[in-house]
Amino acid sequence: MSSPKNIAIVGAGAGGVLANALSKSLDPSLYTITLIDPRPYHVLLPATARLVVSDEDHLEDQAFVPLDKIFANGNGRLIEGKVSKIDAYEKSGTLTLGSGDTIDYDILVLASGSKWHGPIALPENDDDMPAYLAKTREEIKNAKSIVLVGGGAVGIETAGEIKDVYPDKKVTVVHGDDMLLNKTYPARFRKAFESRFRATGVNVVFNEYIDEIPTGSYTSVRARSGKEIPCNLALSTRGPTPATDYVPSSFLAENKRVKVQPTLQTVSHANIFAVGDIIDIDEQKQLAKVKAQIQVVASNISALANGGKMKSYNGSSELICVTFGRSGGVTYLGILWGIVLGDWFTAMAKSKSLMLPMMRGAYGY
Repeated sequence: MSSPKNIAIVGAGAGGVLANALSKSLDPSLYTITLIDPRPYHVLLPATARLVVSDEDHLEDQAFVPLDKIFANGNGRLIEGKVSKIDAYEKSGTLTLGSGDTIDYDILVLASGSKWHGPIALPENDDDMPAYLAKTREEIKNAKSIVLVGGGAVGIETAGEIKDVYPDKKVTVVHGDDMLLNKTYPARFRKAFESRFRATGVNVVFNEYIDEIPTGSYTSVRARSGKEIPCNLALSTRGPTPATDYVPSSFLAENKRVKVQPTLQTVSHANIFAVGDIIDIDEQKQLAKVKAQIQVVASNISALANGGKMKSYNGSSELICVTFGRSGGVTYLGILWGIVLGDWFTAMAKSKSLMLPMMRGAYGY
């Protein structure tokens, strides 16, 4: 009897949800599942802006979801580590970890997600997490005037969380465009946050760029134009970059994302799939789209093994909920004429719970 084929999955975000789905559907006598992630838990991203601002509700108890229940029926193993190299052959390959250990695979799924910047760039070493959170929260608490560099979703949500906890603190968002967010979204959605900023005293500086965030003690940051913006704490709230440092350059597009076919197989290797933020598909990288991608990959892994018909990922409508504190925010649904929904809907959908109960369920909790 031949040995079971090993499915290796890099990253416990989208990869963790996929591992859970595969462990329920695949015969453990034919397949083993190996999930590789630096931490023994996954950090639920929607909670991070609130998590780093204060320790109210001790949010890490819910936002850090353990991976010990990720495999149904015990069909799988978790390896704590970080992949540093991929050696891909015709029908198999080997992963090398930072520790030097190696993992052989028959099928590989790349799901390493994004590298974040600023306060939500949480340390990968679990031992460093308590000190990092304490330091970041203390810096925000002690700052009299804060500049947030980047007016996308991260900047908006961080501003809202700071104002919720510290309503009298001066907060300024610096954004390199004439409206918040980006041009994917209609103007009425992008402008909807400006009234919320005015109501809570958040200042916005449009069409300016801050290339370097100072360290140590300072009283202002200098924009690219030469303008000085007063603050004694500046935080990067820019968007992320794909976490693909370990991926061979031949797999990557110019934007450092993984080139994929409609089946979400990589262009050059039929036994390697990619899912989530790292794929080179022209759409916004959002949690709502990952579920559809996971369904395609799970189905196609079975089809690859059994000679079945492969499915295609055809993209998803744009959908984004951007919170502004615990009770507000704005949602955009990219259907019909483009629907914009306000505080009540966004609070019910995301702001109050941060979607943590729903997301924890995908990891067995």
